[in-house]
Amino acid sequence: MVNRRFVLIVCLILIFSLLLGGCTLPFRRPAPERVPERTPTPQPADPTPRTQPVPGQQRPGAIEMAEQVAEIATDVQGVDSAVAVVVSNLALVGVTLDRGEVAARDQAAIKREVSKRIEDEEPSIVNAFVSANPDIIKQLQDISRGIRRGEPISTFFDQITDILARMRAETN
Repeated sequence: MVNRRFVLIVCLILIFSLLLGGCTLPFRRPAPERVPERTPTPQPADPTPRTQPVPGQQRPGAIEMAEQVAEIATDVQGVDSAVAVVVSNLALVGVTLDRGEVAARDQAAIKREVSKRIEDEEPSIVNAFVSANPDIIKQLQDISRGIRRGEPISTFFDQITDILARMRAETN
């Protein structure tokens, strides 16, 4: 019985890693075309909200998108700070919660509100996973720092897979 469970767990891990490893196509994007610089002309204030894409404008990169997602998360009442890692259309968000607000409201309710607000306000994010676990927050901060240093996101796939599995377990 124990051997069957062990074999089943190993098979599931193998299948999951093959699925995740085989899905690298969305991460391969052609290099942006070089456009000659021109002198900027004064523009009036942009009346469109920051979450609405402007036609003809490139989507922000993963770092900028992660900063936007973290900003949306910190706008939720009860969230002191946030760190986010964006992979394709998936956001992994770690939040530090205000103790007083957690005493007044349920921690799970705050995390659900953060997730819903990110998915609503950022159209390119399909799933937002939120955690208040200090260990997960630390791992997300390490990944974010590595990406900012210029390391390819593929070097963090094992960590991201582990974090995603832990975040999914928290929501169940």
